[in-house]
Amino acid sequence: MSQFNQCIAIRYFQRLCTYYTNSGMTNHLHLLISPFDKVQLSKFMQTMANRYVRYFNATRNRTGTIWEGRFKSCLVDSENYLFTLYRYIEMNPVRAGIVSSIAEYPWSSYGYNGLGEENSLITEHKLYQDLGEDSEVRAKNYQKIFKTLISTQQEQEITDATMRGEVYGSEGFHLEINKLISRATKLTAHGGDRKSEKYRNQAGCSIDGLK
Repeated sequence: MSQFNQCIAIRYFQRLCTYYTNSGMTNHLHLLISPFDKVQLSKFMQTMANRYVRYFNATRNRTGTIWEGRFKSCLVDSENYLFTLYRYIEMNPVRAGIVSSIAEYPWSSYGYNGLGEENSLITEHKLYQDLGEDSEVRAKNYQKIFKTLISTQQEQEITDATMRGEVYGSEGFHLEINKLISRATKLTAHGGDRKSEKYRNQAGCSIDGLK
């Protein structure tokens, strides 16, 4: 995971993205970031992934890719759902049974957000800064957020939105983004009248993240 952080840092300090939280798992990585635009997001992910592949192959005397495919992503309504995403990401090691407490897991941004440990990569989101007047108070109030776990339904909604490249947020946020991009922001169930406007909007959505 330390090598992942180095790969992230190179593109981060080139100002492609603002980096808020992460959790490195055994076979995948979760990131919560704000790119300046979707082109920069692709550049960030491609460069980070390629650099890690070169490191991984060089240290194991192998060749070829280690990734199954393109990264998955979703646009998040930060005003209403930011901390739901923080919990979803940082609780991954607990849900996977790797640790019993998130504080035990070293490859997560919870060390910074909840325990006050140093991490030069992380930028504090404004909503995180609103948790308290100093880092100690913010960390303590952040810990309180984790006393209420997200529901199974919320977990599934986040997973679905990410895998399908949808928007994750309130209905109002969906409508706002829909006006900006002129296409559906959430896939509906397959089937129905293929000539209908509802079906055409569904078919126009990306299911593998931002393009």
